[in-house]
Amino acid sequence: MIKFFRKIRKNLLSEGKTGKYFKYAIGEIVLVVIGIVIALQINNWNEKRKSDNILENYYHQIVTELAKDYNRIHYDLNNLEANYLVTYNEFVKKLPTQKSPKAIIISSEKLEYTTPVYTNFNTNTIATLQATGDIKLMPTDIRNKLIELKNDQDRTYKASKENYDYFLKEIGRATALGYNPNFISLNGTNTVNEQLYRDLEIEDNYSEIALIIVSSYFAKNLGELDTFRSLKSIQEDANSLFLLINEELGNPYKDIERVTRKYKTLDKLLNTGKTSDEIIAVIKAQDREDPEYNISERYINSVGYYYLNTLKQQEDALKIFKLNIELYPESWNPYDSYGEGLLHIGDKERAIKFYKKSLELNPDNENAIKVLKELGIEISK
Repeated sequence: MIKFFRKIRKNLLSEGKTGKYFKYAIGEIVLVVIGIVIALQINNWNEKRKSDNILENYYHQIVTELAKDYNRIHYDLNNLEANYLVTYNEFVKKLPTQKSPKAIIISSEKLEYTTPVYTNFNTNTIATLQATGDIKLMPTDIRNKLIELKNDQDRTYKASKENYDYFLKEIGRATALGYNPNFISLNGTNTVNEQLYRDLEIEDNYSEIALIIVSSYFAKNLGELDTFRSLKSIQEDANSLFLLINEELGNPYKDIERVTRKYKTLDKLLNTGKTSDEIIAVIKAQDREDPEYNISERYINSVGYYYLNTLKQQEDALKIFKLNIELYPESWNPYDSYGEGLLHIGDKERAIKFYKKSLELNPDNENAIKVLKELGIEISK
């Protein structure tokens, strides 16, 4: 092709057509420039496509990490609020009624000496983005929120770790003075020889041990209150960032709670203080073909047993088991569970009825056979 153009230019010069030669040369230059521009544009398109693919992969990784943190934080917050902070408040409330250092020491047996928030966050992707410089691929608003979230996570983890390390150090001092179930009967069981107990003169340390316990758990509680507030903020920021990224991706995810799982779980409703009637209303409102929450027969049954065995709320358990029967009338297990719930409240007559129904649907239900025999009902196969 180059030889062809060169030959044209040579012929024009040899024929003395200088004007035409210059016009042709300019045209040739224009064509070359246009070719270069097109080539650059194609290259830019290819580079943008590669960048878009890289960015999309980063987005999906970030969303997954945000979802994992969001769901874990939910349980950390519930654990802090329902167990650790409540237990400490009960301990403090009873302090004025304690009549001796030993009484304070014994009352501390119910305190939580561990912490549910002494864990790292999922920050591998943001760390990679910062280390490689690929964070510049992110839109400004998302980039800034990512960096801010990472900083908040780092601060929260560091503060939580320092608080718990300080607590362990202080409790270690109390332990060295004898604050140990093996030496002090915290739970009502003496496991050490009385003579050894006297020889160690642990009673002489009761006042110091009690002071250490009160001060160290006070500091731990302050730290956990601060962590609680920080985690709430981080959880909200994680969801806000998720919404932005999900929109960039074209909203492929229904919500942050269902990024790593198909359904939301009903135990989150339990943990946020929903009553059994409110949970039942949520279950009934679900689209059976595309539910937001896990409303499988097996999972609803497990919620019923949580009420029955953990919360000791038999009437609430019966409501859940009854709902399960309504939703899955052809399944034998809900009838079996409802029968068990009825036995817990002493209603043997109705329990027998439901165990029989369970056995009718599943003649191999060993539990129903066993319970009915114990209730004096003969089973004929």
